[in-house]
Amino acid sequence: MEDMIRMMAEAPPEERKNMMRDRLQMFVNMPEEKRVDSIAQLVTAFSNLKPEQREELIQGRTMLVASMPENDRLTLISSRMKAGMKIPKSVHESDMQLTEKAVPRLPEDLRRNFTGTMEVVKKKMGPAAPSSAVTGGVPLHHDRPMVLKGVFGKKYVCTVCGYKRPA
Repeated sequence: MEDMIRMMAEAPPEERKNMMRDRLQMFVNMPEEKRVDSIAQLVTAFSNLKPEQREELIQGRTMLVASMPENDRLTLISSRMKAGMKIPKSVHESDMQLTEKAVPRLPEDLRRNFTGTMEVVKKKMGPAAPSSAVTGGVPLHHDRPMVLKGVFGKKYVCTVCGYKRPA
């Protein structure tokens, strides 16, 4: 897995996107236990990349997951959360922070897809899951759309003045 991830990180952007899409689709089609183990290996392999490569791959992975059909998104995000229990806490937290950083960069429809599915996964996880609310539209401040920050503790932030509002 390490070599494949390194090769993916060094590939041209379109090839990288296709490789990542193929890998994610393979994960969707695996039995759950194998999928969780494979995602744990993927996340661990990501952690060994240069920071800029890692951030790029996580951004791409987040965008591809967000653009998948709802059932596939649910499968992958749920398995990713379960994989977090099989990897070192620091690797899990760092990957989740970069995923959280990637979400606001998504187009609004994909951002809604991803955060909505994340909410469903957290509800299924039960009381151990951090709580946050998904809102329908992006609020305005200074007549500009606020930026959604956070995956678990969501808030909207004004890009003009820094005002924060719970999501």
